[in-house]
This record gives sequence, structure tokens and C-alpha cells, in this order.
Amino acid sequence: MAQLGQSDRRFFGLRIGGLPLIAMRSIVDEKHVGGVTDGLQPQRNRVDSYLTAICNPSDMLRAQSRAVMPPDSAGTTSTRDTVERLHEQLKDALQTLVTSEDWQRALTVAARFHAYSFANTQLIWSQSMARGFTPTRVAGYRAWQKLNRHVRRGERGLAILAPLTRKVDTEEGEEERRLFGFKAVHVFDISQTDGEPLPEIRPALVEGDLPTEWGVVTSLIADAGFSLQVTESDRLGEANGLTDYETRQVVVRASLPGAQRFKTAVHELAHIRLHEPTSQGRPNCRGVVEVEAESVAFMVCASLGVDSTGYSLPYVAGWSGGDIDKVASTADRVMRCAHGVLDALEAARRLRLAKDLEPAGSNGVTISLAEQGASHMSSSAASVDIPSSSGRGSQAEQALHLATSIYQTQLQEPAGAEGRAYLHQRGFDADTIDQWHLGYAPASWDKLVRALQDASFADDVILESGIAGLSRTGQLYDRMRGRIIFPVFDAGGSPRGFAGRLVVGDGPKYLNTPETALYVKRTLLYGLHLAVPAIAENRRAVIVEGYTDAIAAHQVGIHNAVATGGTALTREHLDSLRPVASIIILAFDGDDAGSLAAHRVAQLPRDTIEAIDLRVAGLPAGDDPAGLVAGGQEAWLRELVAGAKPLVDYLIDELVARHNLEEPEAVVRAMRSGGALIDHLTGPHDRGKAVSYLALRLDRGEALVERAMLMGAPGASGLRKSNGERTLR
Repeated sequence: MAQLGQSDRRFFGLRIGGLPLIAMRSIVDEKHVGGVTDGLQPQRNRVDSYLTAICNPSDMLRAQSRAVMPPDSAGTTSTRDTVERLHEQLKDALQTLVTSEDWQRALTVAARFHAYSFANTQLIWSQSMARGFTPTRVAGYRAWQKLNRHVRRGERGLAILAPLTRKVDTEEGEEERRLFGFKAVHVFDISQTDGEPLPEIRPALVEGDLPTEWGVVTSLIADAGFSLQVTESDRLGEANGLTDYETRQVVVRASLPGAQRFKTAVHELAHIRLHEPTSQGRPNCRGVVEVEAESVAFMVCASLGVDSTGYSLPYVAGWSGGDIDKVASTADRVMRCAHGVLDALEAARRLRLAKDLEPAGSNGVTISLAEQGASHMSSSAASVDIPSSSGRGSQAEQALHLATSIYQTQLQEPAGAEGRAYLHQRGFDADTIDQWHLGYAPASWDKLVRALQDASFADDVILESGIAGLSRTGQLYDRMRGRIIFPVFDAGGSPRGFAGRLVVGDGPKYLNTPETALYVKRTLLYGLHLAVPAIAENRRAVIVEGYTDAIAAHQVGIHNAVATGGTALTREHLDSLRPVASIIILAFDGDDAGSLAAHRVAQLPRDTIEAIDLRVAGLPAGDDPAGLVAGGQEAWLRELVAGAKPLVDYLIDELVARHNLEEPEAVVRAMRSGGALIDHLTGPHDRGKAVSYLALRLDRGEALVERAMLMGAPGASGLRKSNGERTLR
């Protein structure tokens, strides 16, 4: 079960002034900060008796859902009719649910907790940490009184900024309120108060086995450019799942029942499709964001015969604050998203059925497509010579070669004008564009697919190469549309997949080929095929984050640069460089994400770290390699790379920067955390240098630092956690 009214602290990697912005809100009043989540950690205690009465509307909805879509008829009824009926039934059941006495009291309590701005969230967090406690639920003095709780005598409030507004007359002769300043007010955390416990409403976890459609949902997440982790990671906090747009990761709690795990994954998929930070039409209200995602999850589950009413109804009611109009206002977006997910599930079901019926000895299933007579790609692109081969793997490679050529041709066509303009704006000349095989995918549904079919590639080969997706009607469609194309090659120069940067239309900024037998993202480094000679010559490799960073570095003479391409640096990446490089320099972006990427590298297994000399080129705040080159600061970039410092020294600098060295306790914590860093990142030959550097940065003697290190508490790593939280020891 997940508990409403309890703190749901989540970290999403977005930071201001070096401190994490944290949503300190109950589930019905939580602030969205850079990522989205689903639910709270399961509670093992028994559901209170009143929950049974509250969930009576769910029983009603269960029966209605079964009448609309029995479990054994999923996919046979009109998807659109089903989704529309389910949305109406959701509203009706919510209306009954939120009129109960217990829900009214819970929603009244939620209304006492104001939605704080990002800046005020930071103020609350930093002040609480300085006083030694973790904030959970905060409210003003009088708000606590109205909840029959009182602030204890002597407690100091947490200062935040309240806006000051005044009425003014507009040019149209109407009155409106405008901001003219701020004033300081104080709020108090629940831990600073005593009194009656706050009412709680607990949605029940969805019980049951993992549906067979799980694999399709995970593929849809991967198709959107996100990796899925099913784990008990600390970054979940109290959540069942989260979506991190910065790291392009979805995390789902592994200990959930199979059906709940499936529902959570669909919830996160809805966030990906509806709530990308750059998406047009994305709601500003966190409550609406969660209502939309859970409504999609509810309707998809109900259409498949998975009963999530005991969880989804309280969840949606809580986030909507009991406002049925808020649920109704999401209808178009929710139903459109649910249709898309169900279409994909139905397409997969049909494909499985077709494969089950495939005659023995056949080479595969050719899926019939509509629009066979539509216009094709240019003849110059489609006439590329393809060596003959009977192997399926080699056929997929050939399809990738042809797709690369087609994308290159399209960049030079009139449709590629916006793509060319973007590349020229980034400072990439014609020679660079040719060297890196950059291309363009037109904003067309299936232009590339039809060109590959004309070249006699079977549909299943096109699918297996990751170039195309499959619609509900069995049609193949181009995965990349309206995007600059960055082909990703292996070390030998063979294309393995693509990355696409959006320039036309809506969607995620970057989209990658899904994982295939050829495209395994954790093993591929962008630009390695071009960088190997330079890396081998001086035994040094420079790793940057983005595709354009690697290209820009090569353009100014840093020919040993490669990029991780939007994913974290992995053990496999380092293993691929080890035969040719003894020194690896991390030139990540000069922002919090770049800093976090360096911390992730330090968390790799010790044997991996010890096998190679890792260094960090600290870029200026807010800059990346491509930006420095575009700004004419390529000489500075080369100097930063040449002056890269050991990874352990870089992390010690960051560790010291976040401790107040005027406080003795803070100095001791820094010594212990720094000692843990040194133990993990150094061996006998360089440990002494690292200890000396830590003592120098702390302005303390080495002997004192050594003693403090020996007394260090277990787990005081000094590293930031992967979700952006810092270890506060």
C-alpha cells in the first residue's frame, strides 16, 4: 500500500546554488522538481477499517470495468470506446469517493499545505539541514493550529519569501494583481509541532502477476530514449517509481507485486509521453501532471483486465484534491496517450500471433503495409550498393548502412534546411558534416521505411535494426522524424544505431535507437572509430557528454575525444578504451549534471577504477565543450584538458566546498568522507599524494587527517548519490 499524507521526499537532480531542490510535500500537495514519480513505498501495516468503506466505489468500478473489457477480450473491443468509457467511469467513481467523510477531512488537511516555489523549497531544505533535521511537511503557525497541532515553545521558524501583490488598473480598464515585492514569513516542519495525528488515506497496492505485456511497455520506454531499472535503489526514497529526464532513466521498485510493477511502469511511460520538460502543452500544475499519468495507467490496466482501482482511485483523488473538473480537463490528453499505449500493445499482440502461425522453415514474417504506392525517397539515396549476405545480423547491418546514407542525402535536400541551419549555427562546416556522416530525418511517417523496403529489406529486418517501430495496424513507421541524425559507429566504423536531435515538431530533445543486438548503448562510445588513432598515439582519451561536444572537440584539434552520448559512463566504456589508453580525461559539462556524472564514475567497481588513470577537466560553470568552441574559446578548452587533475583530487575539491571549514564538526566530517573517497579511488602508490592533497585543502596536518580517516564511519563515502542527494556525513 502507499500512504497519502506522508512525506514523499524525492530528488530529481535539479539544483540551485549547489543544493538539491526537494519536493517536501504530501502526495496530494507535492511539488514537481525535474522528474516524476508514482506512488509511495509500500506500507506493511494493515489498512484501517475506514479504508474498506472508502474503497466501495472501487468495487463498483471493478464490475463496470469487467463489463466493458473482460480480461480475456483485451484488444478485441474498440480501444477508443473502451478508453472513453473508462474515463467517464473514473470520474463517476471519484465523485463518490471524495464525498466520504474521511476523504473530505484528508483533503481539507492537504489544503493547509501550500505549494512552495523552487526557491522557497531550497530555503526550507538548507535551513533544516543546517539545524540537523530533514523536513517533511511544512506549514505556517496558524495552519498548524487549524489542524489541531501547535508549534512547540522555542522552535525557530524556517524563513521563506512570500510575494506581495497589489491591484492595478490595466490599459483595458480592468483590475489585476501584480507582484511588487516579497516579505519574509516563517513556516514550521511537522517535527517542530505536537498535537493530533494527521488523517491518512492509503491506496492498496495492485495485486497479481506480471502481465505478459510487460515486455512491450519496457520496449516503449526504451523507444523513447529511456533506460528502465527494476531495483530497490536508494534514489526511489519512498516512491514506487520515478522518471529522471536528465539521466533519461526510469526506475521501478523491484519488490512490488507484478501487477503493481506493471501499473507503475505504465504510469512512468505516461509521464515520458506527456510531461517531457520541453513538451508543448505540459501542465504547470504538479497535481494535473500526476492525475494525467495515473489516469492513463488506470485505463491501460483496466483494458487489459488488471484491476488497479484500489490504488488509482485514491491516488487520482488525492492529487486532484477532490476536484472532479481537474480530472475532466485532462480527458483529451489522457485518452490520446492511453490510445497510443494500447495501440502499441495490440500491435505487439498481433505480431506475436503472426509469428506463432509462421510456417516451419520460413525466413520470417513480412508484415503487410498500407500506402504502398506513396512517394519514395530520392533515387540517389536508394541506389546505394548493398553487398549480398544471407545472415540476419549482416542484413541488419546493411540496413543501417543504407539508412545512414539516406539520412545524409536528406540533409542536403530542401526538407533538411532546418537541420543544416542548426548544424551551421553550431559551427560545423561541410567537411565535419561529411566526416561524421551527419544526416537528417524528415518529419515523415514512413519515408525511410519505404526506401528500405524498396531496397528489398524485409520488415522484420528493419524492425530488428531499430530503425522502425510497429504501429497497432501492423504498419512500420520511422522512429526518427524531424531530427538531426548522429550515426553511432562501433570502433571498426560500422553503424550500430542512431541518435536524433529534435529540430521540428514535439518530443524528447534527443532520441536514441532502442537496444538491439547491434546497438548496446552501454558499450558504444560516439566517435571512437575516428578517435582511435589519436588515442593510441598518446595513450590518452578525452570523454565528453554530448554528440556535438565530441564533434566540436575534433574540429579544434582534440582528435582523441569520444562521447558517452547521453548515458552514464560505464565499465564497458572504460574496458573498450583500456587497450589503447592509459589516461582517461573526463571533460563533462560544467553544470550539476556534469558533476554528478563524475561522481557516478567514482562509484564504478574499484578494480575498474584502479586499472586506469582517471582525471577530470573542470569546465567553467554553465559551459560545455561545444559551447566553448562556438564562443571562440577553443584554446581555453585545450588548456583545461591538458591541466586535468586526478579524479580523487576533483572530488576532494567538491567535498571541501560543501563543508563549512570554520565549524570543527564539519571539518571532521570532511576528513572522514575524504578518507573514504581516497580508500576507494587510490592504491598504495598514490594514496599518500591524495592524503596530502586532502590535508592541504582542509588546511590541517596530514597526521590529523590520517587519524580522522581511521575513525571514519562506515558508508561515509563523500560521494553524491546517483539521484543527486549528497551524503551528509
